[in-house]
Amino acid sequence: MKQIDTSQWKDIPISSLFNIVKGTRLTKFDMKDGDIPFIGASANNNGVTAYISNYAVLHPANTITVTYNGSVGEAFYQEKPFAASDDVNVLYPHFPLTKNIAMFLIPVLKATGKQYEFIDKWRIDLMRRDTIKLPVTPAGTPDWEFMEDFIQSMADRAKQHLQNLSHLI
Repeated sequence: MKQIDTSQWKDIPISSLFNIVKGTRLTKFDMKDGDIPFIGASANNNGVTAYISNYAVLHPANTITVTYNGSVGEAFYQEKPFAASDDVNVLYPHFPLTKNIAMFLIPVLKATGKQYEFIDKWRIDLMRRDTIKLPVTPAGTPDWEFMEDFIQSMADRAKQHLQNLSHLI
């Protein structure tokens, strides 16, 4: 795969792209089984550590979760409403977020989060002042169309490779 030219990309404050909201503490003892995904400080299973029913603070679908404690910097796109632990920051977009754009942003967010170790934690105040490097339009705003198209082209290419492989079986 051809490497992306990032020389013209610009640093964009995370806080200009998202409203960052801290999750809410819920202990395992207080959890009741259910069907609401509970996002914790995990690097696996899209961050889902349990399914619960007893939660008042639900976050909407079409947001990104980022762990700031435990698996620091792990980021996931959430397609359904969910609850989040206090080890997780939820990123509410200030722009029309699509799944493809989220898939573009997540590795960029993870790369930024790597600078924090477990002892430092990527606290909400640090995340609000951090920047991520993104492609921009000539006007200097994030190039959402480029991000959308780039991820779609990767998905299309992967689908074609899978179809090619299925013909070999």
